Amino acid sequence: MLRLTEDLVKAYLASRGLPVPRGDVADSPDAAARICDGLEAGAVVKVLIPAGRRGKAGGVRAVPGPAEGRVAAANLLGSVVHGHVVDRLYVEERISIADEYYLGFTLAGSKPEILLAQRGGVDVEHASSVADQNLVRGTIDPMRGLSTWDATELWLQAGLSGAALPQLAAIATRAYESFREADGLLLEINPLALDTRGQAWLVGAMLGIDEHALFRHPEWQRFGESSALPSNPRERAVAAVNRALPGGECQYVELDGDIGLLVGGGGAGLYQHDLVLELGGRPANHCVTPPTGSDHRKLKTVLEAIFRHPRIRGLLVGFNFAQMARTDVRVRTLVEVIGENKVDTSRLPIVIRLFGAGEKDARAMVAGRPNVHYVPRGTTLKEAVRLIVELVRRGAGEPVR
Repeated sequence: MLRLTEDLVKAYLASRGLPVPRGDVADSPDAAARICDGLEAGAVVKVLIPAGRRGKAGGVRAVPGPAEGRVAAANLLGSVVHGHVVDRLYVEERISIADEYYLGFTLAGSKPEILLAQRGGVDVEHASSVADQNLVRGTIDPMRGLSTWDATELWLQAGLSGAALPQLAAIATRAYESFREADGLLLEINPLALDTRGQAWLVGAMLGIDEHALFRHPEWQRFGESSALPSNPRERAVAAVNRALPGGECQYVELDGDIGLLVGGGGAGLYQHDLVLELGGRPANHCVTPPTGSDHRKLKTVLEAIFRHPRIRGLLVGFNFAQMARTDVRVRTLVEVIGENKVDTSRLPIVIRLFGAGEKDARAMVAGRPNVHYVPRGTTLKEAVRLIVELVRRGAGEPVR
């Protein structure tokens, strides 16, 4: 998924007739001040990176006028937010917000979904973490689309009523059409705000699109080829390989722990991450790895990033039973990376929980290697996590690298 920066998202949504506050891009404090000077109600200065949750990371500043906008821009430019060096800002008209709502669309399965809530703002992290809100989720028939009647019913289920209902229903319908036409995988409008006059505005907007559909969007193709990569060298290497090579997605996000996790990107991966914390360990990374095939370069790059983490003390290779991937390809890649990076497994314990096709060959590849523990069948994910946490704790001391 390619996340567009807010300037591109807002320009696209405005072209589709959606209400977007006035805004422009600044690459210097003086440019930010000039934009603020034309916004009578004050401005909001935002770091322009392809990521969400910028407000909680300190990347959004509300300012009353040009002088304050210049100071905010000087502080934000050159900073690092979510692993991205900030070299551009989005300066936008400040809306006097009376009410905030949440509206989102996702495409993770065979049909798109709409998510909406009567409460939005910074407390809503993203579409998958609003369970504590009054969230309403609905499936959209791609052949029928989202009618205003459907959208109205969903907003009613979320508890909305009154004069704002027709306006927000119409916005939901048009936003879905925009999401579909963009080949979107994720669209979040947060907050979808009503100002003190009852006018709706798309104050926050994030759009992630299918990279393989960029040929249908020449206005974004250059961004897809040149958008900023993370500043962390290991994250950067994985992002570059993911962008350059075909096939399934790979991701690597570095954390400050010491237990590397080579896991899947679904529920089992999140479960193992939480288990590490529960059992007293500290994860060194999040990651996503594609299904194995003849081309293992993405998997190899993720493994290299994990082993090059400066605080790494151990590695867990943990997956559910492999049905669409081969265990021997994963382990062969692991052995290759260990050799090329001169990883001393006697000092860095590795726990492997891989069951499925190619398992006999996979076990043979690591048999006899010091401190490599290929757990027997029947070992649960929790037992494998407990083992790596105990091994790392037993060998506590200086990081291996």
